Amino acid sequence: MVDRGEASWASLPAAEREEMAEVVATLTKPAAEGYMEAQACLGGIYTFGDGVAVDEGRAFELCRQAAQQGDAGSQYNLGNMYRDGRGCEQSHERA
Repeated sequence: MVDRGEASWASLPAAEREEMAEVVATLTKPAAEGYMEAQACLGGIYTFGDGVAVDEGRAFELCRQAAQQGDAGSQYNLGNMYRDGRGCEQSHERA
């Protein structure tokens, strides 16, 4: 599927898909160890399915962890997730 003139993930060359898989693998350990930047980055990757299947639950958890450490972008994204009920129970109070 092509959206807004952007190429879909499946249409990218195998080398680029492989590179993204390496990025995800590289960020996974630091994110699990609590590194805010890795959590924020992986949260975005799982939100949009960049090289991985979209996983709203995983994206929510990663954004929540980064937001709790003060990452402003993750705080914004977390509010949107609560507002829309993506990866969590919808809560306008928490949003």
